[in-house]
Amino acid sequence: MRHASLWPSALVLSAFWLAACRDDITTEPTTTALPAVAVPELAVTSNSWLKRADMPHARDYLAVATVKNAAGQSIVYAIGGSETNVVTAYNVATNTWTFRRPLPLPLSGSNGAGVIDGKIYVSGGFWTSEYAPHWYLYMYNPATNTWTKKRDIPIVPADSLESTRYPSGGGVTGVIDGKLYVVSGCFQDHGSWGLEEACDPLFYRYNPATDRWVRLPAPFAGSAGTTFNPSVGGVIAGKFYVMAAGATYNSDHSLLWRGARFAVYDPATNKWAPRHAPALMRFGAASVALGERLYVMGGLRENAAGDAWETSDAMDAYNMATDSWVQRAPMPSAREGIAAAKVLLNINGTARNGIQVVGGISPGNNIQYVP
Repeated sequence: MRHASLWPSALVLSAFWLAACRDDITTEPTTTALPAVAVPELAVTSNSWLKRADMPHARDYLAVATVKNAAGQSIVYAIGGSETNVVTAYNVATNTWTFRRPLPLPLSGSNGAGVIDGKIYVSGGFWTSEYAPHWYLYMYNPATNTWTKKRDIPIVPADSLESTRYPSGGGVTGVIDGKLYVVSGCFQDHGSWGLEEACDPLFYRYNPATDRWVRLPAPFAGSAGTTFNPSVGGVIAGKFYVMAAGATYNSDHSLLWRGARFAVYDPATNKWAPRHAPALMRFGAASVALGERLYVMGGLRENAAGDAWETSDAMDAYNMATDSWVQRAPMPSAREGIAAAKVLLNINGTARNGIQVVGGISPGNNIQYVP
């Protein structure tokens, strides 16, 4: 849970950004290439990790997405993070980084990124050290190196049961049939504490063709003061898998964690169904859907005894066919606030799907996993 006690100031800043940032960033594109880095021979061993060229601007809690260039090479875009608007692009084939046009505003802890028709959509997030949430949606066009502001995620008006609910960040994004599905964190008024992440996740679908959002049924519903914060997920076989961690406040306003929940959304029925969650919760982990599996790696989690927090190097894979989790090879180092994307690897002349994981301090903030 996060607080936004300086919310009035955040609203003023928000108004400034909306006035200062045009809907379409049309100035001449800026692309800064960095020195080439030698491409080491890729290992052919399955279930292994490879260290690649470090990000030129180290940061965490960023968003990433892969878009192929005209040559069919996977380009991984690392967007925002750590209260920065920096955008860098990594060419998997050449092992090189390039600076791209920055975001219109600093962005940390967004709801992730989704790619539709070669364009990247990034929603929600936090800015300023007070974790002030926002609910903007931006679209990046790699072909023109421009950002366009799209329609905001809708705020949920107050009703007889709850106060006004504000979409935020820290959530999960998926793409199904050309539409964006976003499970977002949720903030609401909490007395003297200002806005607080004390409501269950909000779930929306966005249609790029109409620039419209539709609110959908929430994946998790807390009880007895417990709320669930979305953390990782992905789309497998046209269905959206999302995991969240439960939390509640103690009487002294400290946090008590209540385990993880895992569910799958079927667009055909507009319903969620529970799935088997791993034993240990994770925050700031990365996740990628690859084939029929959801891979979850790194993050901050409780230890097995439940009496301390630890940064993890673990990687777990969920099998949708068996509704079970298995451990895979751990990352080269423990990391949190990381992000991941599916990429196409060229291993000894053979194309093969893999996973790119970026984030954290260097060295080691750019690695590849070979399934």
